[in-house]
Formats: sequence, structure tokens, C-alpha cells
Amino acid sequence: MKGLKNIENAMLVLCLGAEAMAYVYALLFRYVLLNWYYTNPTRENDFYKLFGGILLFLYWAVFLYRKKKRAVVWEQDNWDRALEVFKHHITMIITVVIFLFFIGWSARISRTVLALTASFGMIFDLVIRWQFGERVARRRQKTEKIQQVVLIACEEESERLRWCIERYGYNNEWKEIHSRCKVVQTVTPQEWEPAAEADMIYLSDRAKRMLKEEQLQQLEGYGIPLCSELKPWAQSPGTDMVVKNGGNAVLFRSLMNRRSPVLGVNYTTANITEVASYLISHSAELGGKYICFSNVHTTVMAADQPEYKEILNGSAMTFPDGMPIAKKIRQNGYYEAERVAGPDLMEELFRQSMGSGKKHYFYGSTETTVEKLKERLSERFPWMEIVGMVSPPFRELTEEEDDEAVRQINESGADFVWIGLGAPKQERWMKAHAGKIHAVMLGVGAGFDFHAGTIRRAPRIIQKLGLEWLYRLFQNPGRLFRRYFVTNIKFFLYTKLKSKR
Repeated sequence: MKGLKNIENAMLVLCLGAEAMAYVYALLFRYVLLNWYYTNPTRENDFYKLFGGILLFLYWAVFLYRKKKRAVVWEQDNWDRALEVFKHHITMIITVVIFLFFIGWSARISRTVLALTASFGMIFDLVIRWQFGERVARRRQKTEKIQQVVLIACEEESERLRWCIERYGYNNEWKEIHSRCKVVQTVTPQEWEPAAEADMIYLSDRAKRMLKEEQLQQLEGYGIPLCSELKPWAQSPGTDMVVKNGGNAVLFRSLMNRRSPVLGVNYTTANITEVASYLISHSAELGGKYICFSNVHTTVMAADQPEYKEILNGSAMTFPDGMPIAKKIRQNGYYEAERVAGPDLMEELFRQSMGSGKKHYFYGSTETTVEKLKERLSERFPWMEIVGMVSPPFRELTEEEDDEAVRQINESGADFVWIGLGAPKQERWMKAHAGKIHAVMLGVGAGFDFHAGTIRRAPRIIQKLGLEWLYRLFQNPGRLFRRYFVTNIKFFLYTKLKSKR
């Protein structure tokens, strides 16, 4: 712990130096390079020296405050570092403005200096955290570069596995290592012995079962990582590779056995990778049940409507499809909880299910969206088995029409039925058909449109900021303004009132 504290202190010193440099650069730009542009070129040297000290003190105070709310910099990815720098400097700007206002110094400081200090500070701070974080991360973990792979697989699966390996690369989440890969040799189980130089041997589950024990021992004795599928349905991120750890292939999974209530809705806490793996391996026992993805809007709706809350809590699992919900769950003590958005789970489950024999059925949205969805999925996930795509009428179905829809779904042999009717209609539809439909149902709302490309998804940085709702509001303000304005205020009030009880 002492070593980690010293590393954090070293980064604080570097960041303070970067902030001081940003302040000096801002003064040079304002009073040297841009001085001719202003009608009042004079400056108060003593005041700016004092203000510089105050600025560094405030940076130090905000750094300590933010330290409690963030992961250590070497455990953050680049997006998280950029987001942390943005939040840090926004907090700084607000604090400085309030401070200047209350002590009556607003007229003495150049607004250009403040703006340039904030801009340069963000750039310098980000460079420091990127470089420092990467250097510490490299020192704290064994660096592995997996680039050339020998694939041992049966002929009928080799093309799919080669495609996965070269498309997704090697991803070891435990060591935060990712590298692009190229399959330099493909070997059948009958040949089994690699001839090419490689950084790793990848062994499919089917090929592994065809090899003898002494052959497996010989493969392990090559002195390079030996990775294999745990099962055709249990793929880990990237290429379904799991690094040998102590001679055994390992995959951590929590089995989604944790529940955390938010405004009475019992949320399942997990991450997208393990959810997809769990659903594929447990699709049979989940058959006839349904899965929900609930955001702020549907959570508030459940708080106002006991009947709808009962539907969400009656699901096999309800996941937090929104950053405010995920943050609330983490505040409840479930620190590993992540946002599990319907569109993100769709992509992960589509990828993991390729070659597993699991079948997908799509029910919802418009004819145009369904056509585009089929085209896009065939390009992005060529080994995904789609057994049906139906756009139902935008009205209540008759009893005969509904029975026919259920019959078609069941006769398709689908393992997963994706429902895109929009909330709360899709949740009520799944509840009404629980037990009638043999497959597991997943209500993903606009997930059809996102994957079809008919609606553009918010950039990742917007999602990380928890502002995807704002991005969607700009896309369709007429329909979404009242929903977001009312429900966001209600969510804030409900959670605050509950926390005070």
C-alpha cells in the first residue's frame, strides 16, 4: 500500500508541475503573444503570483477529492483517463469561479488567462496521466505480445476461428494486454503438431477432445501460451481465448447471483462479458423466461406503477441499462456493477454464439429496420444463426394472430428471442408470453435500430459520461423531451428522498 501511495504522490507532483506550466503558458499567450489585441495590456504581477499559488492549492484539493471517486491511473483505460481529466478540470473551473466571485476578484483576473489555463491544463494533465499510467502499468505487469498464432482445429471450424482470432486479436483482461494476431498456420487434430514459429497455440474444444493426453502434454511443453475454448459456448472477450494459469484454463464468472434494489427494482449486477457467456451456457434452463434492461425512465415508471415493477422483478434477470442506475448500484456497495445495455449485450452475445449452434429470432420494429438489421448482422457476424425476423403490426394482435406468432417462434427452434417493441410494451409482452415461448426472451428496445444503423449510437465518451440520454434527446427532441425532463427530475427526487429515510 505504501508503494502505491508513493506512486500516487509522484503523479500528483507531476500534475502540479503540468498545471503550473499551463498557467505560465496562459500568461505568456495573453500578455506577450496576444497583448496587441487587447485595449488594456497591463497586468498585476503580484496578483498573478498570488493567484498562481491559489490555483495550485485548488488543484491539489480537487485531486485529493477526486482520488476517492476514481480508480488509480494505471488501472484506467485511455477513455477513463480523458474522462477523469475532464471532470477534474470542470470541478476546478467551477471552484475557481465561485472563489473569485465571493472574494471580489472577478474583475482583476483576465478571462483569457482562465480559459487558456484550463485548456492547456487539460492537455498537459492528459499527457502526464497517459504517459505515467502506461509506464506504471508496464512495470506492474508482465508484458506479453501475442501476434503469431498456430490454430489447431477441425476443418469445418477453422475458418470461423481464424476469422475470430484475426478480427478480435488477443485480449487478456487480467493483465490488460491486447494485441492484434495473425494465424500463421492451421493444423488439424490429425496433424496436431505445429511446424511454424508462433507466440501462442490456440486449440479448439473439438480438437482438444480428439487429442491424446500425451499429445496435450507435448503441446503444453512448447514453452509458449496454450489457449483453448472452455466450450464452444463459453468464449471470453476477443477470441474465446483463456490463458493457461497454473496449467489450467480459467474463466471467472459470478453467475449473476447478486441483486441490488434501486427504487424497488431488483437489478442483477454483472458485466457484459460474463452475462453473454452465462446466457449461452444456461439458455436451456432459461427457456420460457424473460430478461429486461431497465434505464432511468423505466425505473421511475416502476416506482410509480406497482404492476410494472412486478413485471421487472418477475424477470429471470433485470440489468441496469443506464449509467445513473449503475452508479446507484455501486453506491449500494456492489462496486463491480457495470452498465449492461441491451445493444451492447446483443453485440457480445452475437459474437460469442457464433459456431455454438445457438439460434436467434427477432420480433419487433419496422419492416425497413428488420431488413437492414438482417443485412448488417450477416456482414458483421457471418457464423451467427438467424432463424427468423418478424415485424409485427403496430396494433394489438388478435388471439389467433398471437397464437400463430408463438407457434412460428417455437417451431424455429430459437434459443434467444430478441424483442424490440419499446418499453413498457415489450416487458408486458414478454410477461404475457412467459412459459408460452420456449426460448429465453430479451427486451432490447432500440437495439434493433442501433444494430441496423437506422439510429446512430452515442459516441463512447458520451456513454461514459452518462449522457447518452442527452444525445438521443437531440436526435428526437419532440418525442423524448417530456420523458427525459420529467423522469430525470423524478429519479433525482425519489433517490434523494429514499436516501434520507
